Amino acid sequence: MHIVINTLYVQEIIIENICRTIYSSELQTCLLLDRPFVLLPSSTLNEKFSIQNGIQPDPSVIPSVKYFAIGNGGHKMVVGANGLTKTDPVQHRGTDAALYSHLPFILREISNDIDAVERAKYALRRKEVHNGTTYVAYYLKRLPLTGVVVDMEFINVTNGVQTVNAFVPNASNLNPTPPDLSSTGVNVVTGDYVAASAKVTITLSAADVAELLNVSTIIYGDPGYAIISEIGLCSGVDKVVQSPVDNNAMINFNEAIAVQVASFINTNFPLEYTNDGCVISLDIGSCEPNLSLSQQ
Repeated sequence: MHIVINTLYVQEIIIENICRTIYSSELQTCLLLDRPFVLLPSSTLNEKFSIQNGIQPDPSVIPSVKYFAIGNGGHKMVVGANGLTKTDPVQHRGTDAALYSHLPFILREISNDIDAVERAKYALRRKEVHNGTTYVAYYLKRLPLTGVVVDMEFINVTNGVQTVNAFVPNASNLNPTPPDLSSTGVNVVTGDYVAASAKVTITLSAADVAELLNVSTIIYGDPGYAIISEIGLCSGVDKVVQSPVDNNAMINFNEAIAVQVASFINTNFPLEYTNDGCVISLDIGSCEPNLSLSQQ
């Protein structure tokens, strides 16, 4: 299964399946103005899961978006007037600091943990007990950012059809002319906009799906609850810490601190029926309307 989700941060436009958070806005403002970033209580997934809670990043380091979390609480079932049932998304608010119902990507008995190579892909690692058995859980996965580039695009909208072209500034951008507004006639505004865009592809393999079906079976007693209906793009900072393994031993683990949800994405992957894996294409960045007027 393949789905494309546009996560462009659009100001003053509501996109039903995307919700940017206040924590992302604060982080962006600190970055743009070169102001210190101060981590606030009740804003991190570290606090929610009691993993490296309250650990501040080095003042010289600004958290960046490089992880994602998943959950199965971003949907509800509704019955239409025709008596048929369908799935509707459950909206997040910009003040929400966590998913409605987080799912770990992996839940293994601590004596059967994943190896060091696999562990490097994950973060927010902790021990959990389910039905008397001790497991190790991983609640974040690192975004595959190798080779990802940021492009500037000009999106022309004509009769509702979008045409995307690369935007390359030229001399006219350094010498702009005021729009010719009519004080008596009709001024027509186009829907064109410009965007800074980075394409990121998340792939969940058949093995990843098998792990999530196992997670659902352990937590709920039923693999049918392995539904990814909400995704959190998360910012944070990597930090090597001591993390527990079997027999009360400890290992060095590249953990994530100062983890905040930057954006919520509604989606719907019932993994019990998607056992060959799925691909989610994200378009991450920001866009602005491009004022273009003509007179009638």
